[in-house]
Amino acid sequence: MTTDSPGSPVPDDRLPAGDLADLERLDGLSGPTDLAELVGAEATLGVVRVSGTGDLVASLPVLIGYHPRDSLLLVGFGGPNGRRVGLTIRVDLPRPDDVGYVCADAVGALATDVPAGAAVVVVDGGVAGSAGPYRSDVAAATRSMLLEAGIEPQVLVWAAGTGRGDPWACFDLPGQRCGCTGVLPDPAATQAAAAAVRRGAVVLPDRAALQDVLAADSESVLRRRSGLRAAELGRAGERAAAGDDPGPERTAEHLELLRGCLDDAARCRLVVDDRTVLGFCAAFDVPAVRDAAVRHCLGPDAAHAEQLWAALARSMPAPECADPAALLAACALLRGDGALAVIAVQRALDAFPAHRLAGIVDEMLRRVAGPAPLRSLLERAYGRPR
Repeated sequence: MTTDSPGSPVPDDRLPAGDLADLERLDGLSGPTDLAELVGAEATLGVVRVSGTGDLVASLPVLIGYHPRDSLLLVGFGGPNGRRVGLTIRVDLPRPDDVGYVCADAVGALATDVPAGAAVVVVDGGVAGSAGPYRSDVAAATRSMLLEAGIEPQVLVWAAGTGRGDPWACFDLPGQRCGCTGVLPDPAATQAAAAAVRRGAVVLPDRAALQDVLAADSESVLRRRSGLRAAELGRAGERAAAGDDPGPERTAEHLELLRGCLDDAARCRLVVDDRTVLGFCAAFDVPAVRDAAVRHCLGPDAAHAEQLWAALARSMPAPECADPAALLAACALLRGDGALAVIAVQRALDAFPAHRLAGIVDEMLRRVAGPAPLRSLLERAYGRPR
């Protein structure tokens, strides 16, 4: 990861913002996962089983990281048997006048993964006292666009929510009444949730809670740390003017700080204080440390690295917080958590618009490219982790 100076011009070679690139709306990107068999006959793939439409809807929070509300979700299916879960796309339910282009954007995003089939789920609580399903206009438009794209709409379902006991019902197809209805099981009791717990994933109650993952420290704390950072830079400038160049010794200290904090994260004893923040402000100035940090996003300790990047992104002042925020965005996208990646990359670009790694992740999100292309690109640029 290389970082241009804060005074450098913002690169203008990323994709332009458009309907498909509206990341505030199109934010639920999840990568390929061994989630399950498509609804229908009970069967297992890997360690997770989905045994019906209700189970599939209850598994959605695991796929996108939080419980969606007022949303259209598309779940792609592919793989050798056509039943492996691929991309999961979430968009806000559109206004009636916007149904056409919003559904087209969502289907276009899903089509980048070339799925054989898809599930269409409309989550809408509707009006109290009235029975669903609601927003059949969204379901019908999405189904039509999937067919045009050569993707079979295998499931077409509405749900009032994704919590325990929420009602669901299949939408009627043209000329065919389905009539399937039910209530959702406890999402926390599904095999998908159990698998998420095993890999350390957390399902949040809503998108607002996802924003809180990167809630910055208080303004007074960040202002104090910014002052400490400025003083440290001043002293470093004086040492450089005097010909004092610590060189490799200082790099070794920075790498030791990184390794020590990763060990602390793995042992659930990570503490980020002023000293840690100032240490990483200096460490991220060193190319060898930045490169090592990216490789940790790709390796077996990526989960611990993600914990460290999140803590640093909350605790470091701008523009220095752009480095851990970009690393967090990379980690999140590599494990298929597009929603967190969107929030993290925005934090990084707000702090430092010319940040190179943040720009790469941002473009991957805009292309709805999924984890595999990002992993391939980073491995080519930084090497495979040991």
